[in-house]
Amino acid sequence: MRKLLLPVFFFFVTTAAAQDPVRVMEAVRAAIAPAIDGDLDDSCWSKAPHTERFIQNAPVPGNPSSFDEDVRVVYDDNAIYIGARLYDPSPDSILHQLSARDDYQGNSDAFGVMLDTYHDRRNAFFFAVTAAGVQADSRYTFDTEDLSLNSVWYSKTKVDAKGWTVEMKIPYQAIRFRNGDDQLWGLNFTRIIRRYREQSWWNFVDPNVTGVVNQCGDLAGINNIVAPVRLALLPYVSAYAENYAGRNAYSLNGGMDIKYGINESFTLDMTLIPDFGQTQSDNVVLNLSPFEVKFDERRYFFTEGTDLFNKNDLFYSRRIGAAPPGYSTVSNQLDTSEIVYDNPEVTRLYNAVKISGRTKNKTGIGFLNAVSAPAYATLRDTVTGDLRRVETAVLTNYNVLVIDQVLPHNSYIGFLNTSVMRNGNARDADVSSVQFRAGDRRNVFAVDGYTDVSNVWNAGSAKPSTGYRYNFTAGKVSGKYTAIARYKVISQNFDSNDLGYLDLRNNMDFGLQQNYNIHTPVGRILWQLHRLDLDLGVFYNPRHYTFFTITGRHIFTFRNWMSVGVNWLANPIYSYDYYETRTPGRYLLYPKNYQLSGFLSSDYRKKLALDLTAAYRIFLQRNRTIASYSVAPRWRVNNKLLIVYSWAQELKNDNVGFVANRNDSLFFGLRNLNTVTNTLTLDYIFTNTMGLSLRVRHYWSQADYKGYYLLNANGQTQDAYYNGDADVRFNAFNVDMVFTWQFFPGSELSVVWKNAILTTDNLLKANYAEDARDVFDSPQSNSLSAKLIWYIDAGKWFRRK
Repeated sequence: MRKLLLPVFFFFVTTAAAQDPVRVMEAVRAAIAPAIDGDLDDSCWSKAPHTERFIQNAPVPGNPSSFDEDVRVVYDDNAIYIGARLYDPSPDSILHQLSARDDYQGNSDAFGVMLDTYHDRRNAFFFAVTAAGVQADSRYTFDTEDLSLNSVWYSKTKVDAKGWTVEMKIPYQAIRFRNGDDQLWGLNFTRIIRRYREQSWWNFVDPNVTGVVNQCGDLAGINNIVAPVRLALLPYVSAYAENYAGRNAYSLNGGMDIKYGINESFTLDMTLIPDFGQTQSDNVVLNLSPFEVKFDERRYFFTEGTDLFNKNDLFYSRRIGAAPPGYSTVSNQLDTSEIVYDNPEVTRLYNAVKISGRTKNKTGIGFLNAVSAPAYATLRDTVTGDLRRVETAVLTNYNVLVIDQVLPHNSYIGFLNTSVMRNGNARDADVSSVQFRAGDRRNVFAVDGYTDVSNVWNAGSAKPSTGYRYNFTAGKVSGKYTAIARYKVISQNFDSNDLGYLDLRNNMDFGLQQNYNIHTPVGRILWQLHRLDLDLGVFYNPRHYTFFTITGRHIFTFRNWMSVGVNWLANPIYSYDYYETRTPGRYLLYPKNYQLSGFLSSDYRKKLALDLTAAYRIFLQRNRTIASYSVAPRWRVNNKLLIVYSWAQELKNDNVGFVANRNDSLFFGLRNLNTVTNTLTLDYIFTNTMGLSLRVRHYWSQADYKGYYLLNANGQTQDAYYNGDADVRFNAFNVDMVFTWQFFPGSELSVVWKNAILTTDNLLKANYAEDARDVFDSPQSNSLSAKLIWYIDAGKWFRRK
């Protein structure tokens, strides 16, 4: 495989053109701070230099923006201020649909500023505001945007006869920078003209060059500013009322989040008695695979400012506060007359702490620690009424330490360590990782990788089980044509799942990814993206071929802003699945198969838009197929109301899957799987600080087994009798209705109603419609909660002194 990859890679290597000179903006100290009212009539603006014409990133990279811009920057001892005049000869055509906070790329014009305050060309703060006045803020790491940042800053927009204006005040408490007389920051401005689907940048961001922060210009002229005392208190109070199967429960909770700037570079975040009850419901699914389902993190403390920790899936924050390890085994400990009276589904946290920042030498340091409380299930004796407790989780400490050193030419080297320590004679774990990236001066070629080592002490074991993983990639990363070769190894004993997420282990992977992207118009096509992947898998121990896959992807966006994509996949050689068997050393022979899929997405600027997908996969085995499709219309009723509906269905015919291991006899089943996901989303935005969102999701899936097999040693199956019923029907119905009101910057009131139904049985239905009629007869959970968070800028107490 190496002999194949390297010649292909070097054959296509070309030299990229040198980048344009970096633009420089001069900030001016303001004697009197401008009023943030959207009017650019303050005297300070006339004394500051203005920007040059922006340059398009899309749809025609390198062309000037359609209309002119005039952006100026001033500052004082408290904040940096941006004033922007965005010219538009047709102000009535400026789109300004209201949206939720952070949705600045919806159906509205927008303006944003990027501040690389350490001038490391890798990390930056981003602040944006739409023409409707909706704020967005995020952290950028090279080319990845993390919208979990929620800072307190101020903005105002106005539409007038010349176009629209923006004024921003970004307090120094909202950013981090080194103390020093002369500041040099990376800077970029961006403008979105939505009706043209146009995005422009002040300093050109070339789509053929990898990275965004590294393509910033420079901001000079800021002198003699001092990082302020950054201390914010966010006390909260929350109330819950819940009803399930006729039983009512009530609770009143309180706690506090604290943000403290240890110095100009580092921030301490602490949550005391955290409350995560209002997070959005997970997209629960019927999981018949050998791998754990990974859910998105929605808890604010574990999303905001965690960019340093998210490397190689070694930190999966859903492990903290997850279901107790003994949750599913409680029923096995019941005496003959006992029932489960209470069994908490999550572990509570005592507290959680984060420290993160970057030194003047561009060294990023992050530390996270969380302590979860023990959890107990309560069992009730139906004869005597006595209650007894069973421990399902022990006191646990979670710890993450990361060090990240930025190097020249978009390079870095980093170290990360995670550890989980449990009280008593319980399982402990430790994982250490080194990551790196080395690029050339022009950001054309790069090599990156990581190597990880895990140590796990199982209960009662004095000697750890040690495993390792490493991954290396190298290639051409910029230009129309890019090619990246990779080599990845995961040993048999590597295990990062105590605090990370790992699905495949004990495997090797060789791959080559090639891309050819055209970002300039060709005929009716605005831009086109093409990708070809070759992947070869090998089981690590015992060393054995597992799969060979060729995949292609082709995406076209036309001048009418309709996007069409075609994907294809080929497994032209039999594969060996060592994971579906759930048994070490055993494999299932996987047939040759081919897939063709595609999507269509119409122009979101129109009141009615439509997303369609379809896929068909055929296996060279019996009548085995997979067919799926989805239909998702979206209706923008007005500038306040958006409705999106989605119907998705997948049909797996003659699918073969694991059923049971009985005395080393592996039973598999021949089954038809039918899955429907039905989702309605409604967003009504009253103002740019107040909104109501509704999400209704019904997921239905059932597996109908038609026959059973025994797995032979050669990976093939033979007919067998199985004295069981593996049929399964699964329903998950969720309603999440959320009202939020940011009544002051940083302060918020939220009211949430949740409704949930979750059922599993083997009573199959003929189709989805028949099942949907019965689902609401199942026990339901209804909850109503209100939470008030108050932002207190406690740092001003010190600044006054």
